[in-house]
Amino acid sequence: MSKLTQREVDALDQLKKISGTGGFKHLAVSTNHTGLSAYAVVCQEDCTFTTFSVNGENKLDEYNLTGATIKAGMYLPVPQGSIITAITTSTGSCVAYNI
Repeated sequence: MSKLTQREVDALDQLKKISGTGGFKHLAVSTNHTGLSAYAVVCQEDCTFTTFSVNGENKLDEYNLTGATIKAGMYLPVPQGSIITAITTSTGSCVAYNI
């Protein structure tokens, strides 16, 4: 049996993310959720974020989330190699998918 190429290994890593093998965490409304290690969030209800930190930096403005209402069902991934580290919503709950 031959070894996997680096490209095949990378593809398998991406497939693990899509299949959610890192688990998840439900993020209740109006709670400051810190210490996260997530690659994506799905809004369970319409959400308004007051904190959306990636790699320890609040990215509300960069991702145009300041004052925005994100509709239920929206999938919000961050760039490969980045992690969502903290989230707070003023309205709506969401689910974070762990790396």
